[in-house]
Amino acid sequence: MRSFLISIHPKIKIPVLILLLYVIVATAGISGSIYILDEAKNAECAREMMESGNYIVPGFNYELRTDKPPLHYFFMLLSYKIFGVSSWSARFFSIVFGALSLLITYFFVKKWLGIKSAYFSSLVLISSLHFGVFFHMAVPDPYLLFFFTASLFLFFESLQEKNRFAAMGMYICLALGALSKGPIAVLLPGFIMLLYLLLSKKLQFSTIWGLKPISGLLIFAAIALPWYLLVHRETHGEWTHGFFFEHNLERFASTKEGHGGSFLMASGFVLMGLFPFSIFLVRALSHAYRNKKKDVLLFALVAGLTITLFFSLSSTRLPNYTAPAYPFFAILIGSLLAKQKQPVYRRELIVLFIVAILIVTAGYFALDIEKQYTFLKPQLLLLLPGIIGAGFALKLHKKRALNFTIHLISYSFILLSFFLSEIVFFQIAKQNPVTLSLPYINKDEPIACYKKFNPSYPFYLKQKIIKLESIESIKDFLQNHPDACVISTSKSLQDANYSEFAVKIFEQKDVFENRTTVLLKNKLTKN
Repeated sequence: MRSFLISIHPKIKIPVLILLLYVIVATAGISGSIYILDEAKNAECAREMMESGNYIVPGFNYELRTDKPPLHYFFMLLSYKIFGVSSWSARFFSIVFGALSLLITYFFVKKWLGIKSAYFSSLVLISSLHFGVFFHMAVPDPYLLFFFTASLFLFFESLQEKNRFAAMGMYICLALGALSKGPIAVLLPGFIMLLYLLLSKKLQFSTIWGLKPISGLLIFAAIALPWYLLVHRETHGEWTHGFFFEHNLERFASTKEGHGGSFLMASGFVLMGLFPFSIFLVRALSHAYRNKKKDVLLFALVAGLTITLFFSLSSTRLPNYTAPAYPFFAILIGSLLAKQKQPVYRRELIVLFIVAILIVTAGYFALDIEKQYTFLKPQLLLLLPGIIGAGFALKLHKKRALNFTIHLISYSFILLSFFLSEIVFFQIAKQNPVTLSLPYINKDEPIACYKKFNPSYPFYLKQKIIKLESIESIKDFLQNHPDACVISTSKSLQDANYSEFAVKIFEQKDVFENRTTVLLKNKLTKN
């Protein structure tokens, strides 16, 4: 790699290095099974769109799906057409948007804070435990993060340089963000822009007018509104009601799908998501506040804290929600590290070493709880690069330059992330109940489910799962289709008396979920 980098033109050497490091992290384990609930539904929705040729109305299991707007479906669909339907093709464009997010952050910071801050900000992102995982998931969040970040960067560019092309780009990104995740992609950046203008004392009519709001609204409407109007018409308003009320207002006001938690959980997601360099976040926030006269630091400070606070107030909390704060906090951390000449962060390095040990310990106990994965315990040794890197950083920080410490931490955790995704997560994915149960299912027969089922089944079976709501309906289905299976969960079946006509042929707990997948078959044909 070193000889390859030496041969590259100096102006692009650092971006190329950043992309190479990112590819190592982001592509690790990309071909692993799709088994996470949201990934499975998104990947299957795009597959059904391609199968039906209906690119307006999204569906899952051949029924209307109101969870998300369509942009990520369109990119997955394009990937399916180019590469075929698979888990890695469903994730392909998520990785692409991760690379784009990394590059725009690098060039934005380089312009406003210098090349050293830009390089360190990029290392903060690449090294973080969540960044690589986040950008190889078949979900809309990677697309949202790119357009969210780009819209705010372009806003800052337009404001500082009175660049009308940057302003138009901002509206384009806001519109594409709205097609990625909905109103959050417009309302939250808009609030950040307003708050920054207020705190920087630039909230004036002339400033707002300089952002070309009328032209911007026309651009936004031309890009974002047509699909929303078409899906509203095609579904007679059902998609509109489900998406805006159930999956936006209700998700903010009340806990959805058990994803609740305390007010501090959003901050915890940020700290763990940006680990290991989040150990410097408190000091970086203090540094930015003391230097808030520097516009770009105030801007990044406002953006990062606003995103975190917003999702702290939301009733539904997930790690992906706070991810749009990562580029802005990375800017603050990168700026702090670039300004510091000597490695004086002993307390932070002690915390880093302790948390690195706790990560391996937590992995050990997590595998101990999930009994079917105890065979993976020896592979926890692959997480040792984090402990080793943190230990050497602490031991050598007074003897070596800060640059050495930063690179030691960064490369240690890049290696840890690679091993975690490519080996540990990949092996866990292979043991998910959907993959293991597929040989028991006759794909030439109809397939049914009783109450709940793992959403990965439609993606791998490529057919509709018939829903059964009573024990009698299970009996009738198995009698009419003796070689067919009924998918369910142990909880759904706990009070069901099916022993006279059906038998369990498969049972396994889902990966890190409070759900156990069960397959039933006609008692007379169980073999």
